[in-house]
Amino acid sequence: MVSQTEQPSTLGEYAAEHGAVAHSRSTARDDPLSVLDEEDPIFANEDLLRIDHIPDHDKIVGRNSQIETVARRLKPTITGGSGKGTLLLGKSGSGKTLVTRYVSREVEDRAANNDVRIGRAVIDCAQRRSEVQTVIHLAKSLNDPAETGIKIPHSGIATGAYYDRLWSVIDALYDAVIVVLDEIDRLAPSDDGKNVPPEEADDSKLLMQLSRAGEENDVEASITVVGISNDLKYGDRLDTRVESSFAPDEIVFPAYDANQLGDILDRRRDAYRDGVLSDAVIPLCSAFSAQEHGDARRGLDLFRLAGEVARDDDADQVREEHVHAANDDAEVTRIQDLIRGCPTQAKVAIAALAALDEFTERSHFKATQMYRVYRGFAEAIGMAVLGQKRITDQLREYETLKIIDMTRTSDGYREGTYLQLSLLDEASLLLQSVGLDDQCAQIPIDSHMRRQLRSIANQ
Repeated sequence: MVSQTEQPSTLGEYAAEHGAVAHSRSTARDDPLSVLDEEDPIFANEDLLRIDHIPDHDKIVGRNSQIETVARRLKPTITGGSGKGTLLLGKSGSGKTLVTRYVSREVEDRAANNDVRIGRAVIDCAQRRSEVQTVIHLAKSLNDPAETGIKIPHSGIATGAYYDRLWSVIDALYDAVIVVLDEIDRLAPSDDGKNVPPEEADDSKLLMQLSRAGEENDVEASITVVGISNDLKYGDRLDTRVESSFAPDEIVFPAYDANQLGDILDRRRDAYRDGVLSDAVIPLCSAFSAQEHGDARRGLDLFRLAGEVARDDDADQVREEHVHAANDDAEVTRIQDLIRGCPTQAKVAIAALAALDEFTERSHFKATQMYRVYRGFAEAIGMAVLGQKRITDQLREYETLKIIDMTRTSDGYREGTYLQLSLLDEASLLLQSVGLDDQCAQIPIDSHMRRQLRSIANQ
């Protein structure tokens, strides 16, 4: 529960008040652009802490076995052959994407020495959300329109036509292609999607097309597919026809332990200037990330954010209190990663449930109560209001992501059964994360809205 004094009136103000917006605690300057000419007092090379940075092998910790296995799967592509279909499975931040990017980059470099043209595409399926959007992004990332003369429109042609253009791009430019489908499970139907046959699911259709392209004479170049999933049982959900054509080997990535996390961060300490890191920073960042099932991505985020907090505080050293402040921001970032690419309508519904939890004395709510708040939020920001069933269906995905719990329950014979909703994450974190969305930032949470929330919760 937040203080009733000086209440933020919108979700955007709430996010800013709780520090979810970029830090701006340093003293205002007469010339704010002077920062562009100044030497960074904290970081020597901040890029070393970016999630998409691919370090050298000596900075990759505890993954030699996985690197070797992935390298064996991709080795045939060095001479233009077809590698082995592979699924990399493990919890978020266990090094799956890092290892794949590192090995595929090395394979691409070695192939160039053999005059073999390798195309390499890493597609984040969580942001594409459908088969056709994934194919469009894949074709665009591999295409060089100046050389192929092929255009890939954002929309307007059939899915089959997008595949045809993808095959044409591949044959025009490459001898072999490595396609990495990160978070491939986000294209799969949710567990309650019982009306979607396995062979009609977007992930199945995509894997079928890619794995059979050579067999069907669609392309002359070889295509090797690597799927990455946080779901350790993802392979069990594949359609039998996909299993036959894709035939993936599964490689499991275990979580990092606290010592490995500390080693990962220590090998990236040259991102900072000499002497600016206090002794407590790396152990504390490691401890926080170890609590999140050994998530190295979280550890790196925290390590970087702590430096940014120190810099914005005009501190001359990164200290323990900066890590604690950064940890709050990292929690919001974690939620943002989970909900990125999701429809704004679903974010408004999440905000509705989180607002009920945050601003009332209750923690469990009927779906009808959530929907009344969602409708009020949507109308307040000028958004079309969807029906209750559609909104409830959209929230199903967040149940699989362990953000929301949805349970069919009953208050007795007279009341009948109803759907009960509750949060599995902190309401404040969800409100901050949704509040960073430009449109959702305008959602009202002023005193009038909070009275309505309490009234709805008590009905």
